[in-house]
Parts: sequence; structure tokens; C-alpha cells
Amino acid sequence: MSGASASSSSSSRRRPSLPSDSSETIVSTLDKPARISSSALTKHGKYVVLGALGCWYVDLIGNIKGVLDEEGGWVRKVMIVGLISHGATILIFLYLVLFLPWFRGYIPNYPKWQSSARLSVIVPLLTTAILLGWTSMVVSLSQAGKRSILESAVDAVKAVGNANLEQMEGGRGLGVVKSMAGTTALFTLTLGILGFIPAPSNVPVREKRT
Repeated sequence: MSGASASSSSSSRRRPSLPSDSSETIVSTLDKPARISSSALTKHGKYVVLGALGCWYVDLIGNIKGVLDEEGGWVRKVMIVGLISHGATILIFLYLVLFLPWFRGYIPNYPKWQSSARLSVIVPLLTTAILLGWTSMVVSLSQAGKRSILESAVDAVKAVGNANLEQMEGGRGLGVVKSMAGTTALFTLTLGILGFIPAPSNVPVREKRT
């Protein structure tokens, strides 16, 4: 009798079980697209606006097209190198922020990238692509009209000696300052747009162990 009452009292003290979600509910939750928060719009939107204004102010697209259409020799080749490097920068960023989180299901451990077999290769490649792309585009835009690299090098030495940047510019070039500003604006615009890609929140995400 006492055993039955003890069993009855223990069963009455059990916590009620919560209703479990159905498989349809779980699937619908996972399939919901990630939303871009207002803070992300503010954070990355300002870079998009500033980058777009900078590109418009110096007519970057028109000047790049002018180099590709009107220039020959080394100036045009350097511009092509810059554009290819910029494209590689975009692809690497897409691999890191889109492919790995959304299709492979984990977020790389960026603070410890040097100990990661994957990131220890990708991060230096990304840095090289950014620096090479930025430098190549600045050189090509500012040196348009120069006949040879030697001529540009000699003018650069003279400009440094005379503290006059105008001596470094080509006859049809955008100018050193505007070339730097326009190229920086392009990279700012690109990174701002890539920043709008949301991190997955409704799918299992794990940190890749190295």
C-alpha cells in the first residue's frame, strides 16, 4: 500500500512534458531566409554610400573604361591585373562568408587563422589580392599616357625629390590623389555590399576544428 502511494506521489511530482515540434515546423524554421538587421543596414550601408559617391565623384568607371579602350602596353596590362585581383578578392570573400557558412555548415575560426590549414592559405591570398588589386589600379589610373615603366619610374623619383606629386602623373591620367581615392572607394563599395550577406542563424553552424 505504501509502495503504491509512493509511486503515485512520485508520478504526480514529474514535470509535464513539453510538446515537441513537429518535423514540418523544424523544416519550415530552417528554410526561413535570414533577415538583414537594421544595425547591419546602418553599418554596411554607410560604406556602400561612401564608396558609391567616391566612384561617382572621380568617374572611376569611365576612367577604367578609358584605360582599357585607349591605352596600350603596360598601362592597360596593369589595369587588367588590378581588375583580375579585385575579382579574386570578391571570390575569396564569397567563399568565406557564403560558401563555408551556408553550404559547408561551419564558420571558420578567424582569430586562430594561423593554426588552420585552410585559413593559413586563404588569408595571405586575400591580403595579396587586395594589395595587388589596389596598387595596380592606382598605378594604371595615375600613369595613363606614360609610354614606358622607365619613364614613370624616372618621373616618380623626380616627384619625390621635388615634393610634387603632379610630376608622377601621366598626360591622360586621373592623378595620384584621385586614383587612390577612387580605388579606395571601389574597395569600400565592394566590401560594403559583401557585408550585407547575412550569417546563417536558422541552420546548424559549427566551428571547424583544426
